Amino acid sequence: MPARQPVRALVRFEETLSKILLATTTVLVVAASLARWAGHPIIWSVDIAQFLFVWLSFLGANQALRTNHHIGVDIITRRLPREARRWLYIVLWLIIAAFLIAIAYYGTELTLSNLERRLSDTDLSYGLVTSAVPVGCALLLITTLAKLVAIIRDGPEAVETPSEPSEAS
Repeated sequence: MPARQPVRALVRFEETLSKILLATTTVLVVAASLARWAGHPIIWSVDIAQFLFVWLSFLGANQALRTNHHIGVDIITRRLPREARRWLYIVLWLIIAAFLIAIAYYGTELTLSNLERRLSDTDLSYGLVTSAVPVGCALLLITTLAKLVAIIRDGPEAVETPSEPSEAS
């Protein structure tokens, strides 16, 4: 299918960006620590590291959601019949979608209200930090809608994490 190619490219871009953000944050924190130890602190380092980490958190959350690596408690749901699980998951994923829409809406308002605010000792807009909320929620919403479609099409197994292999095997 031709539609899958852009999706794969977006997933690869998101994964690559996450790796770059994690590496940059790590290097920045280590460099700032060493500079502080040497008596020459990098004043803006903590703010930039936090900025990168906020974006990394949303990208990582989307990756975990996409690959079913989010935390789930299935002590009750795994005992339900397949059709009951399907309908329960549909309702739960619709609730998640509504929550993400609300957070994206209020995150957009937050971003717009922070455009003029400066990020500490830099000339960067604090809106760059807060924009991670609506952008991240939009990515999570896309993944959530894809999960909903998969549940409707393929059943509840589409969003269930396969059980871990036992240590005896």
